[in-house]
Amino acid sequence: MPSFEHEQTFSCSVESLFNFLTRPANMIRLSPPDSGLVFHSAPEVIQAGVELEFEVQAYGQSQSIVHEIVEVERPRRILERMVHGPFEDLEHEHLFDGDESESKLVDRITFTPPRGLLGLLLTEARVVSSLQKSFDYRRQELETLIAQGELE
Repeated sequence: MPSFEHEQTFSCSVESLFNFLTRPANMIRLSPPDSGLVFHSAPEVIQAGVELEFEVQAYGQSQSIVHEIVEVERPRRILERMVHGPFEDLEHEHLFDGDESESKLVDRITFTPPRGLLGLLLTEARVVSSLQKSFDYRRQELETLIAQGELE
C-alpha cells in the first residue's frame, strides 16, 4: 500500500498544536484555498468515534468524503480513516511529540489509489505530490499563526 510521511517542527507547545488541530474549523484555515475544503458535518472538537463529512475540489472535480476519527490519544496521536471517498483505503495518523516550547508533528498517510478511470488521474505519484504541496502550505500557515501568537 502506498504511503506518505511528513514531519514538521514548530515553536509552540505540543498541547497547543494538538488542541488547534483537533478543531475542524482550523483545518479550513490550514488548507490551500484551491482545495475548496468545506465541512458539511463536523463537531467543534474531534473525538474518537465521530465522523467528519466534507467536500474538496481536486482536478476540477468536487469529491464528497467521510472520515471516521478512530482514535484520539490526547495530546499524542490522532488516527482517522476514510469511510467514503475516492480511495479504496486511506488512513491518516497524526503523531505529536514535544514539550512546552517546541512540538513535532509527523503525519503518516497510507492509501490505495482508486481503480478505473479515476485511478488513471489519481496515480500514486500524483497523490503524493498533491499531499506534499498541501502539507507545505499547512506548515507555512501554522508558522504564520504561531508568529502572530495564535498558538503558544
